[in-house]
Amino acid sequence: MRPISSTLVCLLFAVVLPGQQTHVLPNGAESSPGSGANTHPWGTSLSGSPSPGIRDQSVYDSSNLTNAGNAGNARIDYPIEITGLRWRANDSARTWVGGTYANATVSLSTAAVDYTAVSPNWAANHGADLTLCHSGPVVVQPGFANGPGLPGPFHVDVTLTTPFVYDPTQGDLCIDCDWQNGTYSGGTLTPLDVDTSATGRASRVFASSQYPNANGTTQNHGLIVELTYVPATPDIATAFPYGRGCYDGYSSFYELFPASSFDLSNSGISLLPTSIGYLALSGAGAWHVPTSMPTPMAGNGVTAAQALGFMLNYPGGSTSAIHISSNGFVWAAPNFANGCCVPTPGEFLAQAARWAPLWVDLDPSSSGVHFDVDAASGAAYVTFVNVPEAGLTTSPNLNSFQIAFFATGRVEYRYQQCTITDHVTLVGWTPGSGARNPGPSDLSVALPIVTQHDAWPPVLAANGRPIINSSVPLVASNLPPTSPIGAFFLGLTQYDPGLALGSFGMLGCHQFASLDASVAFVPQNGSGSFSFPVPNDPTFAGVHIYCQAASMLPGVNVLGVLGSNGVDLAIGTQ
Repeated sequence: MRPISSTLVCLLFAVVLPGQQTHVLPNGAESSPGSGANTHPWGTSLSGSPSPGIRDQSVYDSSNLTNAGNAGNARIDYPIEITGLRWRANDSARTWVGGTYANATVSLSTAAVDYTAVSPNWAANHGADLTLCHSGPVVVQPGFANGPGLPGPFHVDVTLTTPFVYDPTQGDLCIDCDWQNGTYSGGTLTPLDVDTSATGRASRVFASSQYPNANGTTQNHGLIVELTYVPATPDIATAFPYGRGCYDGYSSFYELFPASSFDLSNSGISLLPTSIGYLALSGAGAWHVPTSMPTPMAGNGVTAAQALGFMLNYPGGSTSAIHISSNGFVWAAPNFANGCCVPTPGEFLAQAARWAPLWVDLDPSSSGVHFDVDAASGAAYVTFVNVPEAGLTTSPNLNSFQIAFFATGRVEYRYQQCTITDHVTLVGWTPGSGARNPGPSDLSVALPIVTQHDAWPPVLAANGRPIINSSVPLVASNLPPTSPIGAFFLGLTQYDPGLALGSFGMLGCHQFASLDASVAFVPQNGSGSFSFPVPNDPTFAGVHIYCQAASMLPGVNVLGVLGSNGVDLAIGTQ
């Protein structure tokens, strides 16, 4: 590898045709769920409703594109050709069948007014470039959302028959969706994800009961939608992030089971303590037959402190006593929140440390919960025996499970027969206190799982575009504060997906660019920067340089190096 120079910049260039990219609106919603939900326009069939149709005109401030620029969304301050739109389901624990709107339209324009000034006059909000981009069926795909706190799937996908050219420097973006009652056929639907915050910088005009006239407007209302796009002309300079750096560290794990889907009966999970967390393995020890009398509990209650008889060390703390919730989990510290009645990942991760072998709405008022201490062997057991699912009258749906604690720090979830038909169930472990969300796992197949300290990978971003005769600031952030040195790498070849680096001592890391040139830097306050010089030569328009950053951190892996995502710099004249 050689340090970069103006001569080498010229030698690096290789022509590559641009591919389609995606961008999520509002900016910042690409990896986080919205703060609200709405059935307009693709979440209602109007069955039994007097509404003659649905129309939704969403207007997004141009800053959702021009002020972007991270590992998820690239900054777009140039004309693009929008070729497709996808809408996302709300973050609920909901399953839907989906269906088809037989005759719907989707039109786009550069808004004639600012998003803060939309009016019930549909035409007044559209600019002169109003384009009917799609007319015909719109399909809502069947699916399942993983629950509150987790972005739902993009389940409505419209390829634009007529692409729309949009320049965010010329105004806000207006997306207008319309369909009449009687055109939907299919099954159940789900609300769409919506950003209702002021930072989303979006608004809407909507029609339902007064269709085709507008019912009104709503500020701070941005349907979360993904644009598929390409630069409008090949001479536009772009900077696209791709891939993901190493490492993502998660201190928690969980699975969220929709009603009637719990599948861990007659199995077990063992949590083995490590120096940084738990090693979660499939299987557990033999069932301990309770010898204690059951502890009477209300339908939604938490016990007083139950002494373990030993000091239990767990990731992030230690305790000599636990508190048992009637709803199938155990607090590691004094806490009297009973967790009724729908478990959510957000609540699970935000609150205190807990073990959750079967967090669900249970009613142990008639059966009780057993707590046994075996001081001689350094063990304690919490056992639910034939505890019914709450709220059922025709079928008791009994559940028997156990959590075993050992003085060694080992914890085991042990299941006999468990039947849940009407409630969402969560199984997992978290140190809580705002722990990072790892997303749900399928614990039937995902084990072993290694938890560790919450950590975010290094991020490489371009704070500008590689326009001829300019410099592009490349910024590596989220670097370990103790990293002594880092480097930017630039090359002719893109690796997407990346090349696995386990054989080089960087297990779990990937290489996203060939190593044709490098620039070293000393991280300051967890970041580093480098300005990539673009020669003053228009013949280089349309060529690409691929970039990646790395930082040294002894002990993080065998090689002691972390890598970032990649960035694709496409040289252009504008």
